[in-house]
Amino acid sequence: MGRGISFFVAKAEAGFGRVHRLRLRRDIDRVFREGVRRDGKLFSFRILWREDPTPRLLVVAGRKLGGAVVRNRVRRGVREGFRTNKELFQHCDLVVIPRPDAARLRPGEIAKRFVEEFREVGHAPGNTSDKRGLRAKESRT
Repeated sequence: MGRGISFFVAKAEAGFGRVHRLRLRRDIDRVFREGVRRDGKLFSFRILWREDPTPRLLVVAGRKLGGAVVRNRVRRGVREGFRTNKELFQHCDLVVIPRPDAARLRPGEIAKRFVEEFREVGHAPGNTSDKRGLRAKESRT
C-alpha cells in the first residue's frame, strides 16, 4: 500500500504541474520588468531570481517561429527540458522565447539545447547585449 503513495508522489514531483507554470499576468509582467535578459543562439531568456525554490516557466512561441504544430513541438521540447532538469532552474521564474532556428531542431534536440543554453547564459553577469527590438530603439532615442 505504501508503494502506491510513493509512486504518485514521485510522479507528481517529476511532472510539469500548475505550480511550475508562470500563469498570472502580474507575475509575467514582473519577470519582464525586474528580471534580467539573457540571449542564446536558439533561445532568449528572461530570468527573475526569487526566494521560493519552486521554479516556474512560461514559453512564448510567436508565429514567427512557425505554424501551430511547430510552435507546440518547440513548447513541448522546452517544457521537457525544464521538467527533467528542475534542480537547475530552482529559485527562478523563467520566460523562454524560442528563436526561429529552434524550430529546425529534431524534437529530442530541443530539450537538450534548451538546457545547454540556459547553463551557458543563466548565471552570466548583467544583461546580454542585443542589437534588435526594444533595446535597440531605446538606445537610438
